Amino acid sequence: MILDLIILFILDLLALLGVYTILTLSLNVQRGYAGIPNFGLLFSFAGGAYITGSLVARIGFILAGVNTDIDPISNSVGAITILNPILRSNALLTITLTIVILLISMLIGALLGLIQLGPVIRLRIDYLAITLLALGEVLNYIATVYKPFINGALGVVIPDLFSWAGSENRFTVATLEILLVALLAFLYVEYLGRTPLGRVLKAIRENEIAAISLGKNLVVYRAIAMTIGSALASIAGALWALYLGAITPTLQRFDWTFLPWLMIFLGGIGNNRGVLLGTFIFVLVNRVLVYMKQYLVGVLPFDIVWFDYISLGIIMTLILIYRPQGLLPEKPYISREIREILARKNLGKQTH
Repeated sequence: MILDLIILFILDLLALLGVYTILTLSLNVQRGYAGIPNFGLLFSFAGGAYITGSLVARIGFILAGVNTDIDPISNSVGAITILNPILRSNALLTITLTIVILLISMLIGALLGLIQLGPVIRLRIDYLAITLLALGEVLNYIATVYKPFINGALGVVIPDLFSWAGSENRFTVATLEILLVALLAFLYVEYLGRTPLGRVLKAIRENEIAAISLGKNLVVYRAIAMTIGSALASIAGALWALYLGAITPTLQRFDWTFLPWLMIFLGGIGNNRGVLLGTFIFVLVNRVLVYMKQYLVGVLPFDIVWFDYISLGIIMTLILIYRPQGLLPEKPYISREIREILARKNLGKQTH
């Protein structure tokens, strides 16, 4: 019994860690690399989650060759009654459907990033942050009032794309798939930071005027950063929806915008390893609080439902006071070519 609870806790922790890792890496591309204060992270995350809820059953029917009159949105329970047995017995079909959904989510996320680009180009940083903050709520309202999308406020049940592993291994396989995507995202963002594109984004972040004087187009490079970051955030949303197996238009700005900001503040903005460390610490503390707070009922002088918010607020305050640069601050990256030039110059000085 205790062992089952420990395993459940670990799987829950790792799945949430994987989703938040992708999300914080997306924010690191936009804020850490390009200096864009994207407080509308929910916009792309919700886009990926909602488009997944809207399309999985529809595309599943097409790939499985099912001809039915059941509407997969208004009657999502009926749709999964047909699809789940097919998916459970056909691993290749299920994995193909998963890849298709993630690719579509990535493209939708990139498109949402371009939509966000309008205010990014026209507004100053302070007004931009407020505008993106408001934009983050837009998809929640659209998904609520437009029922053909995900059945309005009721939401939809999503066909189980991890059922091929069997019910006893379902959450294990789901967690491993999420962690695999998170690892690929980390490797890509780490690589991006070492490319000429990554260095230009950081140069724009440090000094826009200097970057312009060197012929760098701010609009183009900010568009690239927004597109890449939003695509990653959308993939995180899609994985979260698939993991839950259902989605409603209730994704919260606190969970999917403010917490990722706290995580990268804790780890160190601009440093992917720091972002990974900050995400791990924050998710671990959050999960422990969630599992343990029931034992604090009657002990604390306030309602236990506010414990998460208060404790996380205290942690954020301590970070800003004692470690504002984060646990692993960003270090300047010097490419191999530059290191070789510096080494030759030093060798020349020693020779003379």
